[in-house]
Amino acid sequence: MSKAVIAIIKGGLGNQLFIYAAARAFALRTRRELFIDDRRGFTHDGYGRSYRLDRFAATAGAPMPEAWRVAPTLKHLRHKAIRAWNKLLPRDWRTYLAQRWDLPPTQLTARHPLRQRVTLNGYWPDEAFFADFADAIRTELAPPPPADEQNLELGERFAATETVFVHARRVRYPTLLPAAYYREALAEIRRWVTAPRFVVFSDDPGWTRKAIDFGGDPVEWIEHNSTDELADLWLMSRCRHAITANSSFSWWGAWLGGPPSAARTIIIPDHPDWIIRPAKGWHPIPFEMESP
Repeated sequence: MSKAVIAIIKGGLGNQLFIYAAARAFALRTRRELFIDDRRGFTHDGYGRSYRLDRFAATAGAPMPEAWRVAPTLKHLRHKAIRAWNKLLPRDWRTYLAQRWDLPPTQLTARHPLRQRVTLNGYWPDEAFFADFADAIRTELAPPPPADEQNLELGERFAATETVFVHARRVRYPTLLPAAYYREALAEIRRWVTAPRFVVFSDDPGWTRKAIDFGGDPVEWIEHNSTDELADLWLMSRCRHAITANSSFSWWGAWLGGPPSAARTIIIPDHPDWIIRPAKGWHPIPFEMESP
């Protein structure tokens, strides 16, 4: 059998996209076959989240064979023992690579494991983990177009104009972006984009309507996809520019809209304690975190 890499998928949709992208790039870089573990990461998920990458038709990776499942959950003692044992081995001899937040992306990109089968466990929230295969990953993770006419018509219109999606995440979130971030982001967008048209995605539209002043520019509020996050992701990717939240979801909405170019302006919040890093060519704006 050819060499294999197993990706443990977990978290929300944005997290799952980061995990897939890093594992897919690792598989291509090390000439391995990609396998997906879509169960262990969700057995103790306190938010009731589930595997969502099956909606992306172009993704690579086969389901992990059940014979390879050494433990039923990530909290199982056997899983913890394997993880602890691997820490004692030289990194290229490990069968288990867990993300370390104190190390740069080379912890994965510079690795060429000698083992036949390697498992990856982490969130890997940095474009550097997969930038060398960005074109292939954008193709594989292109959001599926919605089936309804309303979203399809919106997507066609957004792609044809100077639309700027604005994402505000407030519900069930440990750190909140202040209104000051959005004021600075709007000012930055206006320096780069002539006659912007804003498209707002928010889980708290009441706060967003009161806190963000669009100064008379055209604004459209997207509130009809509350049960279909993939439709919102597709609409975000159709917008030409973006003001993201401190959220992996809107990070991907911007990144999947296309590679960096002079025709695209992406604004992203930047804070030393925020684990998700801006992609190349984006415009970071420092911010102070607020507690909910």
